Amino acid sequence: MAPLPVWWTSRLMCCWLLWTTTAARAQIPPQPDADQQLLPHIVTHLLQRYLRHPFQPVQFFLAANTAPHLLAQRDLLSQVLRHTSGQAAVTFGSTTSNPVGLRAAVQQQRSRAILFGEDFVAFERLVANFSTTVNDYSGRYLCVLTGASGSVHQLETKHLPRLFGALWTRHIVHVNVLIAAANGTVRAYTYQPYTPGRCGKPAVKLAAVFAPGSSVDAQPHLYPRLTTFCNCTLQVGSFEAKPYTLLRPKVDGYTELGGFEGDLLHLLASRLQFRVNVTESPHQVQWGVIGAPGNSTGTMQLVQDELVDLVIACMALDVTRGLYLKAGWAHYTSRILFAVPQGRPYTAFEKLFRPFGTAIWAALAGTLLGVAGVVGGLSCGRRARSWRRFVYGPAVRMPLLGALYLLWGGSVVAVPGRNFARSLLALWLGFTFVVRTLYQGSLYLYLQRSATFPPLATIEQVHRSTLHYHMVNIAMRFFVDRPEIKPRVRFIPPGLDTLGEQVAGMAARYTDRVVVCPQDMVAYNNRASRGRHPIQVTREPITLFPLTIYYPKKSCLTQPFDRLVRHVVESGLFSFWVGNYGDYDFEANRREPAGGGEPRKLTLAHLVGAYQLLAAAHLLAIVIFLLELVSRRLAALRRVLEFCMD
Repeated sequence: MAPLPVWWTSRLMCCWLLWTTTAARAQIPPQPDADQQLLPHIVTHLLQRYLRHPFQPVQFFLAANTAPHLLAQRDLLSQVLRHTSGQAAVTFGSTTSNPVGLRAAVQQQRSRAILFGEDFVAFERLVANFSTTVNDYSGRYLCVLTGASGSVHQLETKHLPRLFGALWTRHIVHVNVLIAAANGTVRAYTYQPYTPGRCGKPAVKLAAVFAPGSSVDAQPHLYPRLTTFCNCTLQVGSFEAKPYTLLRPKVDGYTELGGFEGDLLHLLASRLQFRVNVTESPHQVQWGVIGAPGNSTGTMQLVQDELVDLVIACMALDVTRGLYLKAGWAHYTSRILFAVPQGRPYTAFEKLFRPFGTAIWAALAGTLLGVAGVVGGLSCGRRARSWRRFVYGPAVRMPLLGALYLLWGGSVVAVPGRNFARSLLALWLGFTFVVRTLYQGSLYLYLQRSATFPPLATIEQVHRSTLHYHMVNIAMRFFVDRPEIKPRVRFIPPGLDTLGEQVAGMAARYTDRVVVCPQDMVAYNNRASRGRHPIQVTREPITLFPLTIYYPKKSCLTQPFDRLVRHVVESGLFSFWVGNYGDYDFEANRREPAGGGEPRKLTLAHLVGAYQLLAAAHLLAIVIFLLELVSRRLAALRRVLEFCMD
């Protein structure tokens, strides 16, 4: 048989409660009318004022040891449901196998709950069965005592401290306990976890006293925000990950946290009035891995085992972490990039080709090929002699070599006599003069530059290269769609800022790898180098990198911290801090400095390419000379050389 829908089971639950309450009303001892009406009225008012949520229902829990008290709780619940009918969504929670005969399906963490208990032991039993997978401990809770309460002295010195101690172990701080007193009033108690001299020790506080006929709205706010920690100390897990967090040892033996996330923590400590005690990750494992309790390592283990109150150190939002930890508001979104090696330096010979781009060299080569084609065409056949006289004259010998000679700055050996030939010579002289002047002017600057080829700019270029991927082990989740890179992956061993050292080495030391890192680490090193050896990165990010603060699953710190973090982010203060720690103009670092830097004298090292070209020309001349010697014995070779001369 298929289970009934949740809304249908809720209707059946309400009808069943009304029926059982009417049938058992005679078994409940008579109470004064004022007491009978005041408690459900206060519960209804507090539900409507503090516990209603636009997206979550209010959960009801019943706990009684005897049938009469269970019926009394149902009677109280039925009155509350009648008063709030149509104004709030409700569900009926379960901490046992079947407390009231029905089970409600829980699809997300519940943050609003009302607990009806016969005595304080019943409350402790209910709270002991709560789970972080179902209940959000940072929500609002209301405990309603339906049995005998005893004297006020016993309440405030014995029962309430014990109950609030059980609540504090789960960090449920937004809670009130309603108790009907013997004088006809209803007293609301809560506790303060942080008070001067009692850090982390619940202090019982009488929040309000409701008298018959008094206005409930006149009472103070029963669920105030946690705005101060009364100078108590919070344990903060962290490690050095420049520029996010910097560990600065102090003379008193403690460690101060720097970096722009350290600046954020200092501001939170100043506003919320708490002190910071930094706890480094065990064995310098840095981030570590997250898993089921007992299987985590590093900083993740610290926060999961509640050895620290929070962790802040370049912590990214992650689905797996969210299963075991509680994430705060994302205060900054960075990018994961490849830090790539510097481009390969140009050789001395390659520098000779730098003054012109590919298009100009192609046009110049096409022009020379056209000249060679014309000379070759005019050198074949008997009729070509008349055309050769017309184009460059009969006195011109070796016209192709003469054209190259003029291109390289030589003088005219034989001037043609015809007007058309002289016009062609004038045009070629003008062309070669402009090209040669532009080339020589640019070459002087390029020879002095220690220029390099452009570094890798895209992710595809990185994948096509043979470079190794250096990364921390948790970064492999960014490459689940690239299993083919696994043989090239090299994990960076955990240690004190080992990732930062790898990134810093990409400035000039490493040429056989790329490093997967956040852009802020690159910007930090570029700022520290003052532009001398900037680290290059790919233009395309691998993924976005939202940063947050992680807390234990039961933590109550998320609400006060997130409220201030949002204000800091919206004001632009955090972006200002980030800019103070890095140089983020990555494109400017990819460009060469305009003008090649300050003028320098040419040295022999600058002219190595010219000497190489000169040596190659002399070698070519020697080879041609040897061919001419051999051509005396080979008629075919002699005809080829004579053809080239013509």
